Amino acid sequence: MLVFISLIMLGVLVMNGIRINLGEDPAAAWRPFSRAVGSLFAGLDEGAQVVFEESAYWIHLLVVLVFLVMLPGGKHFHVVTSVPAVFLRDLEPRGRLPKAPEFKAESGGGSVGVSQVEQFTWRQMLDFYTCTECGRCQEWCPAYARDQTISPKLLMINLRENLMERGEALRRGSSNGALKKEMIGDVMPEEAIWACATCFACDQECPLLIEHVAPIVDMRRYLVMEGRIDPELQGALANLARYGNSFGKSARARARWSRKIKPKIKDARREPVDYLWFVGDYASYNPGLTDITQKTARVFQQAGLDFGILYQDEQNAGNDVRRVGEEGLFEMLAEKNTAALQKCQFNSLVTTDPHSYNTLKHEYPTNGATDSHPVLHYTELLDQLLTSGQIKFDKRLGYKVTYHDPCYLGRYNGVYDAPRRVIEATGCDLVEMPRHGDRALCCGAGGGRIWMEDSSTAERPSEARIREAADLDGVEILIVTCPKDVSMFRDAVKTTGHEEDIVVKDLIELVYEAMDMA
Repeated sequence: MLVFISLIMLGVLVMNGIRINLGEDPAAAWRPFSRAVGSLFAGLDEGAQVVFEESAYWIHLLVVLVFLVMLPGGKHFHVVTSVPAVFLRDLEPRGRLPKAPEFKAESGGGSVGVSQVEQFTWRQMLDFYTCTECGRCQEWCPAYARDQTISPKLLMINLRENLMERGEALRRGSSNGALKKEMIGDVMPEEAIWACATCFACDQECPLLIEHVAPIVDMRRYLVMEGRIDPELQGALANLARYGNSFGKSARARARWSRKIKPKIKDARREPVDYLWFVGDYASYNPGLTDITQKTARVFQQAGLDFGILYQDEQNAGNDVRRVGEEGLFEMLAEKNTAALQKCQFNSLVTTDPHSYNTLKHEYPTNGATDSHPVLHYTELLDQLLTSGQIKFDKRLGYKVTYHDPCYLGRYNGVYDAPRRVIEATGCDLVEMPRHGDRALCCGAGGGRIWMEDSSTAERPSEARIREAADLDGVEILIVTCPKDVSMFRDAVKTTGHEEDIVVKDLIELVYEAMDMA
């Protein structure tokens, strides 16, 4: 291909250069490179120059024709597909997954998800052909960085090759090896499909806006339907189906953390509230997060917010359930939460969990649950309260801190400034990590990875992130704004041996201290 491109360009330069020599080019003054090439032939007589000009013309034309014939069979087909792929890209919010595809299985029953390459949508197939193999997606992939089997680039390449092989076999009616090859297993290893944390870094970095996360989730949907999943993930999904939470605890225990809060938090099911707080599983059940959840409630009360919670009627929002491929369970959880929300009177929905925030904001409106109510992450609410003067800080903390951008708050929803404004308002000195904002490194918990066994010996993304924070000069605290991040990073601080160097705190802990509520 490089030889072809060189011949095409050289042919043009020779043609134009000789035409300049012969006085046949009215734009000669605008072609300095062609003039330079033409000077190489200036000593020849006119007839010889015409022969070279005609030869260059036909070589140029022949190479172009051969190149066009070869184009559909190689990676350079992106020359043709890239423009329509960009213009026909998905304009839905980043955080809204397409609905699960359904097919009729050979047994006669229904099949959910994708098990054969031709089952992908035409738009997804266009992405396979559009990949330029530049490698930017895998450069920013946290799973690829820790030597996992997944590579977003190889995902596109392998699916494209499988599509071409299988398409040719189907066209010819052949029963060769291409039709016997299993897409999940032979083309894409199962462990690669499960390694993805759905952090969106690959989609974010692709210059041609190729989607990698959506086809991975489509393949996961098929694997879930077939029961080919990690045992720990299977246990979490069973708990979610039975109890509405991944911890396998009673719904009545969901609001047990609120018993120490005085006055008692309003029950949004029984009285109107201005803000309905969707607490989430980790903030409700994880004993290591109880103190943070209670401080959040006390800050809301101190700010004079009229807020309430759903108590035992709240279920897991289903963001990660959907991204592991359990579409039916997601719909069940969404229906139960929707029914609970529709019985309540409230003006805004607020949550401390970016994963819940994403699905409540982008996927619940499709079933009428939150379409008429703003959905806020608590950092956005705190930022609004500071701007309006409802929250005032009595102390300037003066800590040197850094901040981790959660994937589902940052890359998926573009919330970068609100948490930083709140941090700066507490009087802390914010030092950014090398990878921050839309380039922030994923903690590794998304896409259901927090429920899966991690048998890899390589450094986990959360450990890499802790080392990155600990390397910052003088930084004492890593600030996070996601309950899962608190769990992941506090564990990583211990496994990396940085207990004496850095402390992981939720942003609400800084706010609580700056309001002098201790």
